[in-house]
Amino acid sequence: MATSSITHNFVVSDPESVKRFIQAIEEAEYDRAPKQSLPGRQLTDSDEILALMSKRKK
Repeated sequence: MATSSITHNFVVSDPESVKRFIQAIEEAEYDRAPKQSLPGRQLTDSDEILALMSKRKK
């Protein structure tokens, strides 16, 4: 299970291991995929919502 590894305790005591661990965390932060923005808008008017839902049923 992937989530069980999150709760494991681990000890990094060797100074070189500490440096590699910190470097790996920093690289993971910068290696993130950019958020994708999707086209669309939020409907708040009940008439617009009803019109959209009526198109869905057709």
